[in-house]
Amino acid sequence: MPPVDPLRYRFRVECPQHEAFWLWTARAGTWWPMATHSVSGDQEAALVFEPRAGGRIYEQTPDGLEFPWGHVVIWEPPDRLVCQWLVGDTATDLEVRFVPEPDGATVVEIEHRGWERFGEAGTDRRDVNERGWSGVIPGFEQAVAARRHRR
Repeated sequence: MPPVDPLRYRFRVECPQHEAFWLWTARAGTWWPMATHSVSGDQEAALVFEPRAGGRIYEQTPDGLEFPWGHVVIWEPPDRLVCQWLVGDTATDLEVRFVPEPDGATVVEIEHRGWERFGEAGTDRRDVNERGWSGVIPGFEQAVAARRHRR
């Protein structure tokens, strides 16, 4: 199976680098669209990142059920996060970089790779996840904007 191109996204948010990293990880449960992007289907569930290399990434429902999403491979706040990210039962690689801009904003760079692990279905799985990210990224951007307006 030939390699499948990774998904790549690059966008700017109007907040400092450390705040963007913190929102992406420690506050993921406040902006991740659980109604459409969850394992349990419970829109009240939270997405949790354990803040360390080797830490788990999981969905937790209000009644305490946990569903694994992957684990943290590299934890380098506020610069970078690399995860083994489960898509179904298959681990993909997700890298998120937070690049500070001179004006205090942050550029977020996402690379989601490893689609060839799905074999012949790799391109299809990539395409489905491309549509998925288009529903996730706006939630993060809105969370940043909401924090900015509260100040």
